[in-house]
Amino acid sequence: MISLKGTEGFTLSRHAAYFLRVCTVVLALSSLPVADGLHHMKRIPPRRINRRKDPNTPLIVTNYCPETIYPGITTQSGQGPLQTGFKLDPGDSNNQTVSEDWQGRVWGRTNCSFNSGGADPGNNGGGNACGTGDCNSTLSCVVTVGMSVYYFKHGRF
Repeated sequence: MISLKGTEGFTLSRHAAYFLRVCTVVLALSSLPVADGLHHMKRIPPRRINRRKDPNTPLIVTNYCPETIYPGITTQSGQGPLQTGFKLDPGDSNNQTVSEDWQGRVWGRTNCSFNSGGADPGNNGGGNACGTGDCNSTLSCVVTVGMSVYYFKHGRF
């Protein structure tokens, strides 16, 4: 039993005294200003900043290989680049633009031989113009939906 100051003849049990202290602390804390908690769903999303005024996105293809490659480019959606196939010597780059919503593929073709117009293999016969990554045997790639872009030969690509 605990006797409180100024309360002669009034006693509290140990649990009642503890409960009274907790209530006093809670009451004191409830009178303090509550910090403004920010729920993650109440956040205002940041404003989108358009840093680029040009609606086009640069597409730069660089050849870091020791041999000449012939990149192929296909567009699945958006506005694609003007050149869809070209020769790229070691260390050279090709800079083109695509739309911001462009989706497509870029791959390197090797061991290519095209005729002077770039429309057929330059090996005076049928078959593929490139040893790897051939694109319908033409320099400029035009791929139809559902067609496999890559050419596999003897387990290599």
